[in-house]
Amino acid sequence: MSLRDHLRLYHGSWMLKTDELNDLFYSRPPVTFTVYPEEEEVTGRPGILEEYIWNVRTKDPETGEMIRLTEYFRVKFGYKIKHNDEFPIFLDDNTSVLYPPEVLYVHDIGPHEHEFPNPFIVVV
Repeated sequence: MSLRDHLRLYHGSWMLKTDELNDLFYSRPPVTFTVYPEEEEVTGRPGILEEYIWNVRTKDPETGEMIRLTEYFRVKFGYKIKHNDEFPIFLDDNTSVLYPPEVLYVHDIGPHEHEFPNPFIVVV
């Protein structure tokens, strides 16, 4: 399931809840995602940047160059971002690389051995 679908299914109007969702993400262990269409695996705590995808730049991991997020996915992967009116996602280990939530696919979140300070539960 894409992170976009997950957020919409379990959190409804998720772009109105960025503070709560960021607190939730930071209170949990890192999560592994697959970035499509390349199928690269990345791990980290996601965060939501409160800026529309069509208006942000991301860092090209290969060149270090800053490029529009929409342009990066079009040129690099031949992928046209379908929901550029949503907020992008970053991972806490590298906040300069941004992802559209539609290309991040959630792996098994699994059970955890300790209590979380945040009362929300993320279900995949």
